[in-house]
Amino acid sequence: MKQNCKYKTSFILINTIILGIIAGFSHFAYNLSGDSVIVGMFNPINESVWEHLKFMFFPNLFWWIIMYFIQKRRCDVDLQKWLITAAVSLVTAPLCVIFLFYSYTGALGIESVIVDISLVFICYFVALKLAFYVYMYIKPNTTKFIFSILLIAIIFLAFIIFTFNPPHLPLFYDTTTGTYGIQ
Repeated sequence: MKQNCKYKTSFILINTIILGIIAGFSHFAYNLSGDSVIVGMFNPINESVWEHLKFMFFPNLFWWIIMYFIQKRRCDVDLQKWLITAAVSLVTAPLCVIFLFYSYTGALGIESVIVDISLVFICYFVALKLAFYVYMYIKPNTTKFIFSILLIAIIFLAFIIFTFNPPHLPLFYDTTTGTYGIQ
């Protein structure tokens, strides 16, 4: 019989570190791949804020998928709850980065690579902590489940589409090259 797993803070911290390290590698994946378009669809292709949000979304998405199959072996995992929870995390992590990044750069005028890197870990922790809180208390239903799947799909597609055709807005602007999107 499978157990009812608890997702403690230690579990969240360990996985925050794992996701942060993967995000660090993701930052360099496009250049290391020789500017492969396929790699660029899932990893940052320039220094815009939008492109950096890819490493808050894609490693997180793959983590939720892989972790579902790992947890399912030993725990009683409800697929509807898991996908709803994943959607919470996949929305929270990028939004947290946007909010905190623009807060400290715009409001405080600070520019710091150390703070930028710290944001990745902070936002992954916040996203996972919130998601597992939701997992504990949510009452899943078909509407929430379908909405979560659609939300994940829309964000996924937005990252792909805006890699090739980004809006000319500050969020998408690469400050180092003065360009938008993949070149």
